[in-house]
Amino acid sequence: MSQEEMDFNQEEELLTLYDEEGNEVLYRKMLEFHHPEFEKDYVILAEEGNFSNDDEEIELIPMINVADEDGEGGKFLPVETDDEWDMIEEVVNTQMDDPEE
Repeated sequence: MSQEEMDFNQEEELLTLYDEEGNEVLYRKMLEFHHPEFEKDYVILAEEGNFSNDDEEIELIPMINVADEDGEGGKFLPVETDDEWDMIEEVVNTQMDDPEE
């Protein structure tokens, strides 16, 4: 599957989600894409408080984006298969490795 056949959205936005204890956590959406082979939409998130100006690596959190019936909102599900993890790693490395100068 070539990267050209996939639809990418690299427009960043902030999302408020809830952790296991019910606390609000602010995340930045780093990348969103649809993968036709898996027939799923994926979103790559990073916790907003983890951004800094030095060269520390940012922990990326990939999720499956499942829209509700009217196409608005929905929910995020965890990535579960090794094939999906491998594909996401390749996409992230390809789409996000070129730092913007």
